[in-house]
Amino acid sequence: MLNHGESPHEFFDYKHHPFADTYRLKVPYLGEQDQRFLKTALSLISTGKSFTLSGPSGVGKSTLVHHVLSLLDTNCYRPALVHYGGLQRNGILKAIADVLGVDTNGRTVPLLIKLQKQIMQMTSENRSMFPVFVIDDAHLMEKESLMDICSLMFNPHKEVVAAGFILVGDETLEKKLQLQVMAPVKTRLTGQFNLNPLSDKESLEFIKFRLSNAKAPESLFDTDAISIMSSHCRGNRRQIMNMGTLLLAEAFYRQERTISAELIYTCDQIKDS
Repeated sequence: MLNHGESPHEFFDYKHHPFADTYRLKVPYLGEQDQRFLKTALSLISTGKSFTLSGPSGVGKSTLVHHVLSLLDTNCYRPALVHYGGLQRNGILKAIADVLGVDTNGRTVPLLIKLQKQIMQMTSENRSMFPVFVIDDAHLMEKESLMDICSLMFNPHKEVVAAGFILVGDETLEKKLQLQVMAPVKTRLTGQFNLNPLSDKESLEFIKFRLSNAKAPESLFDTDAISIMSSHCRGNRRQIMNMGTLLLAEAFYRQERTISAELIYTCDQIKDS
């Protein structure tokens, strides 16, 4: 009985889709661990330190780091996100060069040297800008790429830190840095932080937070449905977002304005766990 003339926004009467990935909240949901990391990260960046953030896929690492960057004073810092995504050694340098506006053409001067000079220039001008790079999917990086990153952290002429790096990756990043061969990289990192899934209480708060930000009716998800979502997704934010999206699509198809426990149990798109 789907009414093709009515959009989900009109049918459910929300301002935004509560679980869409097409917009970013100015201030994301911050659990207790998120808030602790946020304060520590800002403190470390202000003192020129580099560090890692690891954890399972979907726990909110990228969202949290994006929020950290958004809070930096753009008069003092030059924040940039570099998505690694399996780039080869020279590829990651080209990605950083693109962010900094460094010409990658020509082979007279190695790209790594060009980047070092550009970063040193940024921090030596009268109105110095401290670059802060976030390397996502850092667990996929080769040792040589990580060593290149380390060489960009330091200004040998002034013997001071030239740039800060935040390496973001899954659980294997932490294990990778424990290897003896990675000792030169690990010693340049002030800390290694691990982000865990949300607690049961935080999962409930996260769902309600998304619904509130979307200006959705209080009746859109009943209490039992929210509890089931929280339990089913085990604190994984991405799974909560995906499950909420599937449930809204199913409810719209059925023309039901409230997601209930019964709808969840009878929705064949939600896999049993």
